[in-house]
Amino acid sequence: MINITSKALPDAIVVGGRAFLIKTDYRVWIRFTQDFKAWKKMGYKGAMNIKYLFEDDIPAFSETDDYSGILEFAFPQNVVPHYERDNGEDVLFYDIDGDYIYAAFMQAYHIDLISTDMHWHKFIALMNGLPDSTRLSAIMGYRAYTGEKIKDEAQMYRALKDAWMPPYEETEEEKAADEEFEKYFEG
Repeated sequence: MINITSKALPDAIVVGGRAFLIKTDYRVWIRFTQDFKAWKKMGYKGAMNIKYLFEDDIPAFSETDDYSGILEFAFPQNVVPHYERDNGEDVLFYDIDGDYIYAAFMQAYHIDLISTDMHWHKFIALMNGLPDSTRLSAIMGYRAYTGEKIKDEAQMYRALKDAWMPPYEETEEEKAADEEFEKYFEG
């Protein structure tokens, strides 16, 4: 997720309290997501070669948490949309959708992905914002189809509203009121 209040995008990860510069070009991270997907499919067996992610120094990974910076960079989390049911199926395949991705960026943004260097987070933001009029969006929609019938238009819009609303966070006053209310029911 891009923080538009900052002029800088992340270009390092922290491992063992030390920052390590990473390559940020979208091509590198597409490769990583494909490698990671294959590694996951094999049951996380063996070691993944991730040396290509780093500019200079390569960190020594000693704990599982040491990898969190890489995963957070590769798969930045957005708070919306959030769906109650996500079947986890892939709808985008970089290895076979290259033509459609290229065409979608040209159509929507007039960006030639072959001759453009772009930060991974910019690439993801632009992918997430592709208009429905692109062929890629239509293909991804076909792949996401579940066969579930929507009973009425209002139900569909309620589901979309719920998915796109930011998660509700209680204020301190509301938390204190809830705690006070719970005390009445304690033994």
